[in-house]
Amino acid sequence: MPAPLRSLLACILLSGALGTVHAWSLFIEPYEEELGVGRGTVSAAYSLALVALTLAVLGSHGLFRRLAPTMIAAASSGGSVAGLLLAAGADSLPVLLFGYGLLFGAANGMGYAFSLQHASEANPGRRGLSLGLVTAAYALGAALAGLGLGPRIDAVGASGALRSMAFVVGTAGLLATCLLLGTPRATLVSPGLPDVPARLPIRRLWLAYGLAVLAGLTAIGHAAAIVEDFGGSARLASSTVAVAGLASACGGVWVAVTVDRSGIRGFLVGLPLLSLVALAVTALARTGTLSLLGLSVVALAYGAVIAAYPVAVVRAFGQDRYPSAYGRVFSAWGLAGLVGPLGAGVLYDSTGGYRLPLLVAAVAAGTSSAVAGGTPQGWSPRGSGKMGRPG
Repeated sequence: MPAPLRSLLACILLSGALGTVHAWSLFIEPYEEELGVGRGTVSAAYSLALVALTLAVLGSHGLFRRLAPTMIAAASSGGSVAGLLLAAGADSLPVLLFGYGLLFGAANGMGYAFSLQHASEANPGRRGLSLGLVTAAYALGAALAGLGLGPRIDAVGASGALRSMAFVVGTAGLLATCLLLGTPRATLVSPGLPDVPARLPIRRLWLAYGLAVLAGLTAIGHAAAIVEDFGGSARLASSTVAVAGLASACGGVWVAVTVDRSGIRGFLVGLPLLSLVALAVTALARTGTLSLLGLSVVALAYGAVIAAYPVAVVRAFGQDRYPSAYGRVFSAWGLAGLVGPLGAGVLYDSTGGYRLPLLVAAVAAGTSSAVAGGTPQGWSPRGSGKMGRPG
């Protein structure tokens, strides 16, 4: 098998395994009962994981030039397994926060950043496709986790389900490491940000991205609990995680197969508007089934957003400057991951429901679309890094 294809398959496999972090909503109610804490407090484990993930994305690029791809994949999957096993044995909130939040989150971020950069470097002629498939695999991992973890929690409890999750991540990491044998390490130096065109300040991308993913992470981080709050059964709530993950993966694949032949601005403006409508419908839902459908559309838009923004950054800054530029833009994802799920949990505890958090997320999505509307209308395909004519 050619090395570029092996690299892409390994990155997809590793990303998919790490995407199980987004199945956290299945654990919210079990750990509320087990630890005797409120929903906002339990949500802190997920929010902390997303913050640690973001910091790892920001700080790990230097390792990719110094260490072989096999070592990065092994370290990421090994650290994730250690964090999950520590969380599985937690009998207090601090241990859960350290294991799932800090250790699993940091190892997860290193693996995700590596998967994006290595897949893009290994397939320079199809960067949009490679980036889209890696982000789609991350969402698909959450979908498959939703299918398996719900019944597993019922059978062996939250701790047993986390151990099963650790086994899956470890196995996928081992397979990815084997596929990466003999592949070259990263070559990008990325000493700093380039001069940014005046009409495309990085702060605009940062703000638009952060607001768009805040809407998605708020919904995904509480998906199962939202459906139950709107009258859905525990089985329907468990299915929601799988359906939302699958929808998110479909959004990533949609961007992957179309973005190399098109401009990017339409995605950045239109996807948050789709999320806004879906969040408003979900907030006004009267049944668990309708809330599931609304959340699925939010997840579809979220999956497309997280696939579109890496492409936007590589087109704006070029492949050589992509790591540092995307790291800075991606920091908005970490802030959204802290504010969104944690804030939704706090608002739930204050109001006794999810309508207000969903409406706040809808406002964030609409603001993202407005901010993204100030970006150039067209960037040249194939990740050339040059600005294309407005289209």
